[in-house]
Amino acid sequence: MLPVVPLVLTKQASSFRERIQHAHSSVDLWAMGITIVIGGQFFSWNAGLTCGTVSFGLSVLVMGAAYVCLACSLSEISSMLPFAGGAYGLSRCTLGFFPGFILGSCEVLEYILYVSSVNVMLGKTVAAKWPVLEPYVPLVWLAAYVVAFGILTVGGRLFWRINLVFAVALMLQLVIYVVGSATYVDIAQQGGGAQHYVVGGLYEWCASFPMAMWFYVGIEALNTLCNEVDNPRATIPRGQLTAIATVCTSAIAVYFVAISLPPGVASLSSVLNVLNGGFTQILGISDQDASLLNIPALFATMPGLLLATGNIITALAESKLVPYRLHRRHETFGTPARAMAAATTLSFALCFCAMYQQNADTTMYYVSMFFGCMTYISQCIGYIFLSRRYHKMPRSFRSPFGVAGAMYAMIVFSISALSILACQNHSYSSTVAIAGILTALSVYYHGYAKSRQSISEDERKLLFFAHVANHNNAKKKQHQKANRRKKGLFRILAFLGRRRSSVIETSMTKKACKSTSVAPTQMDVATSCSDPTDDLIPSSSN
Repeated sequence: MLPVVPLVLTKQASSFRERIQHAHSSVDLWAMGITIVIGGQFFSWNAGLTCGTVSFGLSVLVMGAAYVCLACSLSEISSMLPFAGGAYGLSRCTLGFFPGFILGSCEVLEYILYVSSVNVMLGKTVAAKWPVLEPYVPLVWLAAYVVAFGILTVGGRLFWRINLVFAVALMLQLVIYVVGSATYVDIAQQGGGAQHYVVGGLYEWCASFPMAMWFYVGIEALNTLCNEVDNPRATIPRGQLTAIATVCTSAIAVYFVAISLPPGVASLSSVLNVLNGGFTQILGISDQDASLLNIPALFATMPGLLLATGNIITALAESKLVPYRLHRRHETFGTPARAMAAATTLSFALCFCAMYQQNADTTMYYVSMFFGCMTYISQCIGYIFLSRRYHKMPRSFRSPFGVAGAMYAMIVFSISALSILACQNHSYSSTVAIAGILTALSVYYHGYAKSRQSISEDERKLLFFAHVANHNNAKKKQHQKANRRKKGLFRILAFLGRRRSSVIETSMTKKACKSTSVAPTQMDVATSCSDPTDDLIPSSSN
């Protein structure tokens, strides 16, 4: 049986909750969702246009529906069990301790790799504007990480206000792009016509499918902010649902406008900054100057994901699955400074892969999305588990799509994961990286973490009932299995007993028949001793 973390953690948890300055409304959560997600609509998704405008547009809609179902499912989970550990806590209950650790680590790596790919893109954008800075791109990365980490360490009112300003500014920027481009939109000329509706077949569509995740990825990170907000059972669902509705609306608008503006679909799939075609015409600036407008969106993605990563690492550390010292928070601000420092350092180190391997940022994106798909699927399984086993548990929100929506999301994300493994030009390097990481995590768990893990105080308060229910259910299944084995053994013994009785009865019958033939009756003797010619002698009456 796993040990429960002692009462000392309860005092530490209450103390950091007293120190930390919470977000006070769902508007703050909406702003967090916007800053995390919206940057993906500014760049890189255009590579999916290689399969055609209609084909990739269908991918954007299908993927958007999957993220809506996922967000609704996670909102319902948060309204029941506001646990800051993300996919880790619920997976530990529903799938087991080892899968829970793997999936928690996958979610951490998803965010770290995604931040690395975004920061590499930030460096490319700066170097494209000022080529003289290209040798110093690592300093650009370092500056971005230092600023983001500094804001996160202070946290509280400063962080939430800066984040809200970024969210409003980015949404205003997209509104200017969409509305201002209305007079320049020409889908007939720039859209490529019917020959660009569908390019290639099913394989090409599957290959481009994961690129649609750029529009929505990160919305699930809001569920890791339960310790950062007041009344998370109500605040997180409202903020998350408002954010996904905003993101889906902007995704459709950005996609339609982008394919209707210069440089046209034929060239759009290979450009670095997707929205430059609109800003150059609206503002009358050069393409290089327009690229600078993407920098706020790129930077704004980083703090929210690093905070989510820090919260997950803290949860893992409190369960002693990673070094326990990482759970300690800042003495003054109560923020998970140590965990965020570890995540920031690893993300910064991964950026250097782009200097030694071509398209390393693309590989990091695909690996990140594969790990994301794994965590999404596990969260859908957790939602189905809670919906069916604890459907009467009180909650402030219920997903309108229910179990069917969670199953739909599982199918979509499974297709995306298979596409990453089998349909990409860089699938070999991505597959090798994924296999290597999962192997290393498995060795680490069985060699180090398994014997040291425990159940943290937050898990005990929020999820211990599920652990107990699973334990009792496992014992019940084991007991039923043992009973089935006993019943099966009894049936076999009964069958053998009946067969033996049948054999004995048959043997006794044969013996009885044999004894009858050996000792004939007197009539048989008389009959057998009579003269056979008697029948030929006529009777005396005749």
